[in-house]
Amino acid sequence: MEITPLQEWIARKTGISSGENLDAGTLHDHQLDLLHKTLDLAKTNSPFYRHHLRNVHVQDLKSMADIVNLPFTYPRDIADSGLQMLCVSQSEIARVVTLQTSGTTGNPKRLYFTREDLELTADFFAHGMKALVTQGQKVMVLMPGPTLGSVGERLTTGLEQMGCRTVVHGFVNDPGQVIDKINALAVDGLIGLPAQVLSLARWPRNILPGRLKSVLLSGDYLPRAIIDAIQDVWRCPVFNHYGMTETGLGGGVECQALKGCHLREADLYLEIVDPQGKKVPHGHPGEIVLTTLTRTGMPLIRYRTGDISRLLTARCACGSSLKRLDRLQGRSVYRYNGMELALQEMDESLFRLKDIVDFQVTIEKQQQRCRLNLEFWAIPGGKPDLALDIRQILHEIPGVARWINQGMLSINDVSPSRNNLFFNPGKRKIKEIIT
Repeated sequence: MEITPLQEWIARKTGISSGENLDAGTLHDHQLDLLHKTLDLAKTNSPFYRHHLRNVHVQDLKSMADIVNLPFTYPRDIADSGLQMLCVSQSEIARVVTLQTSGTTGNPKRLYFTREDLELTADFFAHGMKALVTQGQKVMVLMPGPTLGSVGERLTTGLEQMGCRTVVHGFVNDPGQVIDKINALAVDGLIGLPAQVLSLARWPRNILPGRLKSVLLSGDYLPRAIIDAIQDVWRCPVFNHYGMTETGLGGGVECQALKGCHLREADLYLEIVDPQGKKVPHGHPGEIVLTTLTRTGMPLIRYRTGDISRLLTARCACGSSLKRLDRLQGRSVYRYNGMELALQEMDESLFRLKDIVDFQVTIEKQQQRCRLNLEFWAIPGGKPDLALDIRQILHEIPGVARWINQGMLSINDVSPSRNNLFFNPGKRKIKEIIT
């Protein structure tokens, strides 16, 4: 097993001659220097940060542990004050990404990137992807691609730097068509959203045996059930990637050990905190807090991401001592009267049904109780009574059963969807309607 390629890459960016000489102390010294520069940049050039960090004296930060003395930033800060967070002229911005915030009336978040910020992402992909593909491979990207700074375009740039050929297909809307294209073009590496790649693995007309050498899943919470299903069909390793627009798309990627994502620590610093914002002990789950260390367009300082995971600090089986980020916990949780209903729990149970490729849960909120409706998408020619199996499994899921036993939930409609498969690509979540 080869050590993560990020070890050598981070060492080089840190100014160390070899990855073998990279240790936590040296890395933290480098990160502290970058943090000082980021704080100086932000306080000097950003109206938002000039006020937000008005009580911060950069020289008081003597180690990375002192980062806890800095105030948090939140998604609402980006939504309300995005332009004021810029540290460069708008003429230097090469890419603006607009993200809708939760709810329907809030201002959208707009993230701003310079060309140099985008190049940092491509550089990360060019090295991090070496864990799963090699020079000369042909990789299909099932994500949007042609626009500068999009995930497909940045992946293409990074992969081509390491000598791979790429086919940017975009999101899956016809699994059979995508499978035919993979076979015709002799694609041997695949990158896509978890449920969309699962649909390819389960489709009756499948990819030629032994064709795929590796799969990378990204862009949404990754259930263990989906990893197992894809590995069972294609008999190739399935890698996890952590990233979001706020990390500059790339954040961390698994090595060949497949035991957590090694992080982009030369560019980013991650903390894990509890709901009150206090640091949690190593290995305990909490919210990921992000600080960018090399971004100049719109730095993020102690940004509360809302993502839940934990940091793994033990030496990885690949031999690296770099920290790793465990798989994210699902963010979609429905709360009512002190009870919680997690999509993650339903994912792990329902995706083990071999005929299902995706489903959508909708909670119909009434005065005293809720009704659960579930529409699903199945493979062509799948089991005719799949709805009955889904209904039975729902009653057996502990979180769902608790709601039912408390008289707060009933299972209403479970039926095949009338919408096209993946008609609304993106992060999967529980929907709510109020009657």
